[in-house]
Amino acid sequence: MRHAPDENAKRRLTERAEITVAVDFLLARGIASDDIATQLTRYYYIDIDLLNEVLLEDQQLTAPIPTADAIWKEVA
Repeated sequence: MRHAPDENAKRRLTERAEITVAVDFLLARGIASDDIATQLTRYYYIDIDLLNEVLLEDQQLTAPIPTADAIWKEVA
């Protein structure tokens, strides 16, 4: 019995929305952001550049907002 050539192929994650959902899913399960690329490449073909953009945006959104005192100390 022959199998179709794409039957064992990995799925592709190339859309920003799909990658964002996958990153949010893994982060919610306690996977470190440094390990997300490794985990996703085990099961999917992914757009690494887009994944890095999504991870960078996530880090910027979750970064603590500095207080006004801290900003003034950096300026002075």
